[in-house]
Amino acid sequence: MLCFLCGKKIGLLRTLVDQQYCCAEHRREARLASAQALREEEEIELWTVSKSRQKAAVRYGGSAGQTASLAAFLTVGALLIAAVMLPGPGGGGGSGSSPRASLDPALERGWFQRVGDGIGEMVRSRAPVTLHQDFTRGWQGWTTAALHRVDDPRRAEDPRLVSAAAPVLRIWSRSTAMQNYQMEFSAAIEKRSLSWAFRAADGKNYYATKLMITKPGPLPNAGLVRYVMMDGREWDRVALPLPLTLARGETYRVRVTVQDDRFVTYLNGQVISSWSDKRLRRGGIGFFDDVDDPQKIAWVNLSERDSLIGRMLAHFSLFVLPDPLP
Repeated sequence: MLCFLCGKKIGLLRTLVDQQYCCAEHRREARLASAQALREEEEIELWTVSKSRQKAAVRYGGSAGQTASLAAFLTVGALLIAAVMLPGPGGGGGSGSSPRASLDPALERGWFQRVGDGIGEMVRSRAPVTLHQDFTRGWQGWTTAALHRVDDPRRAEDPRLVSAAAPVLRIWSRSTAMQNYQMEFSAAIEKRSLSWAFRAADGKNYYATKLMITKPGPLPNAGLVRYVMMDGREWDRVALPLPLTLARGETYRVRVTVQDDRFVTYLNGQVISSWSDKRLRRGGIGFFDDVDDPQKIAWVNLSERDSLIGRMLAHFSLFVLPDPLP
């Protein structure tokens, strides 16, 4: 047997107590050398691990924000694709199962069709809300505000007659919170005029318009009156002649576009008035009811214009050049 340290042959008696080293001193030296080698090996390993971690931190740490942003972008993109690709609540057209992934052109067209359907649904969800009412059952849903006839000569004679004959303003309750809208109605002149209000908050605050027959006869005989009522006081009355001919008993279609501070009035599709005012910002629509000058309203539509599509439509209606009147 040879000594592990010096390589010399171990003596016969030494082999009885130690078969690896020739003497106790060599065994002690070998033990010290092994301990030092082990410590060096541990230090090298720890240093290597530390350097690897530092390199990884340098390599990936600088792009952590970019990685997070990319992951967020991909997540949002995946959700959008899933929203388009997955069938809707109705079951995806009644097929009962999702189409398999394929490059078949028919399936690609189906994907684009679903994209179009999604866009169409978004447009419909933002389309103007339209209210409709006919008056076959009376004025249900309308509030009544009594008005004063300040120019009636009977006031001095008998105030009770004035009170009984005073006109009223009927305001559509569902419209009072609106700001921008389009009202359209069909009505017949029974005696002299058609009159309506918009941006009406109550009987003391509204814009008023009256379309009236100014003189009898087949020649142009129409006029338009408009004014602002604020806190029960009338402001800025304007009377305009119109190159039109109106007749009693005839039915007319009136459309009024109310957008911010701009108001456009149409009669049977023709622009007859366009003006601006900033004093009243919100309020509903109404019709005047005067026993001395009755009018018959057949129906009314009201479309709000504060939605995305409503604002787009408003631009088209507010910048129409008036057609030449006959």
